[in-house]
Amino acid sequence: MDYTLEDAAASASVLGTLFYFDPDTDRCAQALSFLLAPDAAGQWPGADDADRRAFAIMQRNAQTQEESLHEAFSRLLVGPNRLPAPPWGSVYTDHDSVIFGDTTLAVRQWMRESGVKMKLASREPEDHFGLMLIMTSWALTEGVAEEDIRTLLEQHLLPWAPRFLELFTEGAAGTFYEGLGLLAASTLDKWTEAFALSPAERKLYR
Repeated sequence: MDYTLEDAAASASVLGTLFYFDPDTDRCAQALSFLLAPDAAGQWPGADDADRRAFAIMQRNAQTQEESLHEAFSRLLVGPNRLPAPPWGSVYTDHDSVIFGDTTLAVRQWMRESGVKMKLASREPEDHFGLMLIMTSWALTEGVAEEDIRTLLEQHLLPWAPRFLELFTEGAAGTFYEGLGLLAASTLDKWTEAFALSPAERKLYR
């Protein structure tokens, strides 16, 4: 598969933005405009049938879902009610399913060792799925060592992300975010294949 680091950076930026920021904010406007354009699937790196299905779901549900994008985002990724798929790695990898757990601390350590600094609006866990995709995009474009990027993906993101996306997509059924979850899962599979990644095995608790 002809898939480049630039492809990975671009896809990580779009996906990370929409998993991390409220769709009503200016930060999401460009990413949403891209994904909802009629020819978006043709522009997505390495697009295959799974991706085209995901785009079709996003574009259909963005027009027909009963709740607004903001309401769906809040229900799925913010709260205050119980989230169908909490977006923090520690919830899946820590025995007590807590946030700010060992996975959060491991990501912070990786950031220190790799020279990655991010300004966050509030004190929050750095192992948020969307934030980690944004980190990945930044690392790929700002010259972070390939070994460090592989560590981020193999040790800190890929061990739990597929389970998160499975639960997230189920909870997002009938919304734009169902398609976004499917696109994210397909994209991570492409990264794993294209860059011969070997995700660490972790016991998951959700």
